[in-house]
Amino acid sequence: MDLQLKDKLCVVTGSTGGIGMAIAKMLAQNGAVVIVNGRSEESTETAVQIISKHIGGNDAASQRVWGASGDVSSADGVESFISKIMEIQTSMKREVVDVLINNVGMFHSQDFVDVTDEKWSQYYDTNTMSGVRLSRHFLPRMMKRNSFGRVLFVSSEGALKPLPNMIPYCVSKTSQLSLSRGLAELTKGSNNITVNALLPGPTLTQGVKDYMKSWASDNGFGDDIEAASSKYFEQFEPTSLLQRFLDPDEIAFAAVFLCSPRASGINGIAQHVDGGIVRHIS
Repeated sequence: MDLQLKDKLCVVTGSTGGIGMAIAKMLAQNGAVVIVNGRSEESTETAVQIISKHIGGNDAASQRVWGASGDVSSADGVESFISKIMEIQTSMKREVVDVLINNVGMFHSQDFVDVTDEKWSQYYDTNTMSGVRLSRHFLPRMMKRNSFGRVLFVSSEGALKPLPNMIPYCVSKTSQLSLSRGLAELTKGSNNITVNALLPGPTLTQGVKDYMKSWASDNGFGDDIEAASSKYFEQFEPTSLLQRFLDPDEIAFAAVFLCSPRASGINGIAQHVDGGIVRHIS
């Protein structure tokens, strides 16, 4: 199915690896122009090269993948990031970003009593305020143009199923759901502009792979990650219907569809891509 994303200008924060990278690749595969973001210029440029090569590696491909580095966990960082995007827009003679995907995030496994106020603020600034600040800039411009616009928050199943060892992360992800629904309310009556959230389940990103290697070693599985993962889900994620980690591409498929013109009838929702891990009816 043609997702009608050809030449749509898309910004994906935190897209130098993991779910963000998978989303950026898939957008580019579907003809979109993608602005990739990482904290450093080096990581961002590396991601641009990887994605450009993924979609052909020629001059045409290089014109469809751009880089805008910046740490969007602070107000100053967001301001600098937006300035870089505006420079890219000027070079392409594009007035409005079509798609904003708020994917950047941080997570740690840590005892609740050990999480300092400073760390709580870091979670909120990174996972929530980055999306607030970027949406505050881009959504009104989408609304003013009033023809097409997509804002997507990559939240987590942890937003609905708080994990005791990741409470600050889960709280920040829950706040994204309220934020995305509230912003969706602002689009009422607009022409094909939507704001949605995505709820991925446990996903086998590089960070998770590294964690599972350590977990496997600590729990007597050696380097048998597959057996370790099976035991991990049995012990810690018994409600998962898949009983395995999701692949980043499985998350990306849902994200890219929600950001496409094909999903014009979907607004203000939190779409699960969690392998059935959250038991509920909605």
